[in-house]
Amino acid sequence: MRSDAGSVGNEIVLFYTSSDGTMPQLRALIESHGPRGFYHKVVELLNEKELTPDDFSYYELADACGVLPRLKSVQESLSPAESLPELLSESNPGVGTNLFQVVSGELIGRKVIEGYDDDSGFIGDKLVTVLPSRLRSQKLAGFTALAGPTEVSENHPYEESTFEEKYVTTLESKQGRILSITEELIGFDQTGEIHRRAMALGYYLRQERERTIVRAVTDAGAATGQYVYRPNGVGMELYAADGSRRNYVGAGNTTSTSFNTAIPLIDWTDVELALHYRATQVIDDRIDGDRRPIVVPAKQMLVPERLRGTAHSIVRSTEVTVTAGGAETKFANPVGGLFEVLSSPFIDEQGGQAANDWFVGDFRRQFVWTEIWPVQTFLQKNDSEAAFERDVVLRVKARYYGGISAVDTVFVTKVDGN
Repeated sequence: MRSDAGSVGNEIVLFYTSSDGTMPQLRALIESHGPRGFYHKVVELLNEKELTPDDFSYYELADACGVLPRLKSVQESLSPAESLPELLSESNPGVGTNLFQVVSGELIGRKVIEGYDDDSGFIGDKLVTVLPSRLRSQKLAGFTALAGPTEVSENHPYEESTFEEKYVTTLESKQGRILSITEELIGFDQTGEIHRRAMALGYYLRQERERTIVRAVTDAGAATGQYVYRPNGVGMELYAADGSRRNYVGAGNTTSTSFNTAIPLIDWTDVELALHYRATQVIDDRIDGDRRPIVVPAKQMLVPERLRGTAHSIVRSTEVTVTAGGAETKFANPVGGLFEVLSSPFIDEQGGQAANDWFVGDFRRQFVWTEIWPVQTFLQKNDSEAAFERDVVLRVKARYYGGISAVDTVFVTKVDGN
């Protein structure tokens, strides 16, 4: 970094905050401090929040770098005095082009991340524990308890505890898209439109991750062989309708026959039934001795959007009213404030029976998001085929690599609401 880097930063801020700044001044600034010094200081100012990508104009930056696109369709309608400079018309070929592309890529990449970070209305991160990973399709190991502790008499040995291997495998995928920035967007000074498209790219990338998580948590893909639960590497239905996984209340439950009817979410009594199921039917997997209940408090209630109002009303009401024999009795809401209510249109999207199903449990204990690559952005300069074929100045790629897996079955209960 140059010794006068501080002055470079002050001049950049002054240029972009001054109403009378001109492009020749910015060009002189780049020439005097060099492309590398200029770029590094821009990044530093962005990191320190002294400037934002919205403070820049790609038109002015391109002109200062001497690479403003020549738009033929516009050129024909302008007088010679109004003509736009020729593409790559810099005095030192290559330097200005690279500087413009690198700085623009930095700015656009930040807008992509800004769009990705807009999690308004998203609940995905509340449903999973993020597990950074360097491996794909890895094993998440566990064990099956064979027996609990036993009484040990004085001067007698302790009984040996054994376990058998139990694991689930993860499944990840890579998701991403490319955003192309054309000469027209630069030449017509459409900085706002460029940023809008960049943020939309990031937002829809985040939305795809959100949809993946919600559909996996509700096991929406099991019918088509897209399993979130893969014990010992074999994909299986997470919420088995026969109740064998100890996480299903509804029609067809032959394991817990007292809970084999649907429970539409109407009032607090329906929640009490689900909690009663979890207290009596969710048991451990020991095979040496009697299986016992597991203490797994439910922290969240997940519902489709059509049940969001009902769920909030049930959980947030301060008191409930019970009518018996023509008399009304009011008392404190037994489930008041017990859950965090979460909802998503990606449950309603599934339609059919799922439109009324609801879930209670501790989702983060049951689901993990293995993150191999967090969201990333990459720059492709104008040496691609798209530059010649479609007048693309630069392209920005955004991607992530990750996936969701269920590590167990007992922490979340699905309730058939039909």
